[in-house]
Amino acid sequence: MKEREREDDFLWGSVDEQEEAAAERGRKNRRRKTPYCLRGSLAVKITVFFVLAISCMIGAMSGILCLYMGDRGAYVRELDSVLLDELKACSIGNLYEVKYNLSMGNVEAAAELCRDSNMDIDLIWVDNRNHENLLWGTEREYDTKLKYDSYYSFGDMKKTVSLNNHILKPDVLYLYRVYFNSEFPENDDFQKTALLTRKLYGLRYSLIGMVCAEVLLCAVCFVFLMCAAGRRKGREEIVPSVLTGLHLDVLTFIFAAVGACFFVLLLTAASRTEGFGIAVLLPAGCAVMAVWITLYCMEFALQMKQGEFWRHTLVSLAFKGLWKGGRLFCRGVLRLVRGIPLIMLTLTGYFGIFIVEFIWVGYFVRSRTGVRLWLLEKAVFLAAVMYIALVCRRLLKASRALAEGQEDYLVDTSGMFGDFREHGENLNSLGQGIAKAVAERIKSEHLKTELISNVSHDLKTPLTSIINYADLIYQEAAGAEDIVPAEGRSAEESSLAETEDGEGSRREENARIAEYAEVLLRQSRKLKKLLEDLMEASKATTGNLDVNPEPCEVGVLLTQAAGEYQQRMEEKELALIVRQPERTVQVMADGRHLWRVFDNLLNNICKYAQENSRVYLTLEEKEGWVLIIFRNMSKFTLDISAEDLEERFVRGDKSRHMEGNGLGLSIAKSLVELQNGRMEVVVDGDLFKVTLRFPVIDASAVK
Repeated sequence: MKEREREDDFLWGSVDEQEEAAAERGRKNRRRKTPYCLRGSLAVKITVFFVLAISCMIGAMSGILCLYMGDRGAYVRELDSVLLDELKACSIGNLYEVKYNLSMGNVEAAAELCRDSNMDIDLIWVDNRNHENLLWGTEREYDTKLKYDSYYSFGDMKKTVSLNNHILKPDVLYLYRVYFNSEFPENDDFQKTALLTRKLYGLRYSLIGMVCAEVLLCAVCFVFLMCAAGRRKGREEIVPSVLTGLHLDVLTFIFAAVGACFFVLLLTAASRTEGFGIAVLLPAGCAVMAVWITLYCMEFALQMKQGEFWRHTLVSLAFKGLWKGGRLFCRGVLRLVRGIPLIMLTLTGYFGIFIVEFIWVGYFVRSRTGVRLWLLEKAVFLAAVMYIALVCRRLLKASRALAEGQEDYLVDTSGMFGDFREHGENLNSLGQGIAKAVAERIKSEHLKTELISNVSHDLKTPLTSIINYADLIYQEAAGAEDIVPAEGRSAEESSLAETEDGEGSRREENARIAEYAEVLLRQSRKLKKLLEDLMEASKATTGNLDVNPEPCEVGVLLTQAAGEYQQRMEEKELALIVRQPERTVQVMADGRHLWRVFDNLLNNICKYAQENSRVYLTLEEKEGWVLIIFRNMSKFTLDISAEDLEERFVRGDKSRHMEGNGLGLSIAKSLVELQNGRMEVVVDGDLFKVTLRFPVIDASAVK
């Protein structure tokens, strides 16, 4: 079997290697299934950028050609009409040279310009009878629809020129009829223009489709790059870029400035370029601008995905600064206003309104009678305002006194009228009601405390007798007067006592009586402990305990308490860890009561702590306070708040599987507060933590 396992390990690897290989395959599968794999690939992004630039260039070139053909009317006219316009624009230069040569009498040079060209020119003089008289021509005849007429005069002629027995006159408009051979047999500029025009004319609708396709492709590439912004292969979170550290508005300014400079340079270069150069320069410039804008939009989308679109801007920081400054200013004004007495504040507001109205009345009212009536109205209004302010001041002062607990405070209602007087009387009634309720509450607490004390005292005497007689019965039944009760004996001692008693019915009867007496004794002592706790809780709550504070070394008391409970915690399998500072820490407290607090808390830990766990007792000195911290893990689920645990008769073990009466924490808290300390209970899951705070005193000062 072992050899077979070795063979499997040899063939397939060890178990650890197989698990590592499976984990690696899982990681590869997760990467393969990651929805951001394609968008996170750098090679794909570069390819999409390249496709975007090329498609933008092709789309821009196609758009320029569409605009050019639309400007020439290619979408509404026939081919011959469009072609004739192109040929006419191309022939203007030749026509001017022919006119110049004819004006100089150089007929041969004029004819030479048209000899190896697809253009022919006739010079015609139109007489008064509107007859056309041919004066000069290239004398090549062919049938063509590509022809046009232009009228020019010769202007200032330096010599007399006669053509076909006609002397050219400088101020007469002559007709130049230009012909183009529709076959374009000669290889010249007219042939190239015709071929290009015919080709573009045939592609005029295809160019529109190409523009739409390239625009759609650019849009798809743009959307993909926006989705891929901040994505990295193998990572699902958004990854910041190199430019993310810049504020968005600063980044916008940089991109806009660079883009504007490039656009100006592009226009300058285009203005100095002619012909085919413009058709290449403008699309290339458009492609560069498209890539530049896409880069900015990707950074914008990245910051949007990170949720820093508005926060990561200088404008937002400036607004935040202004907002904080405005809030501080308003708070200062409110504090200043609140510091001003009510009467002074009322007078300030009144005279502010008075000055504004006085300016308004002085500017718009011209009648002295109107001004006097207005002043009289303001005087009456001032008296009413002052009366209301004084009454409100009395009521406000009374409400503050009641809020501070002065239930015997009475509002002076003399001089009040109407609702103000009713409100003042209600406040007086409220104060009297509060005083009465407080007195009844105090009386009830005293009666309750007195009842608990009296009942506990009355029960204590018969309960002591019950405990004593139960102890005597147990000792007599056990056969020895000096035997310790069962709860204080070990198992070996109990077994030995049973062996020495002899056998028979008498022994069985004594054993049953001893068992009953033991239960009676145990429950009686438990009841006595409850009565003692009740009396102590009542006295601690009402402050009837005698407290003699004196300097106490907390570390010594804590160490002694831990030693007392060390064996009991070992039986519960609890590891007790005590941490104290090296220097002596003293507090002003009553050692007896502080020991009772430690006893109650450690007793709770022994009852409710989880077995096989650690218990921490920590003593710290922090910011003028001595902190005594008890921490343990609870055995039961603590589905109760810390505030409820501090109340009387409340236990963390609601099922009541453990012994206890729910008074331990309440007594501890009352005793701590009687010694000018504070007790805080924190429940975090199964963690139970109690912190005692006492003001620290200087040991050297005490000595």
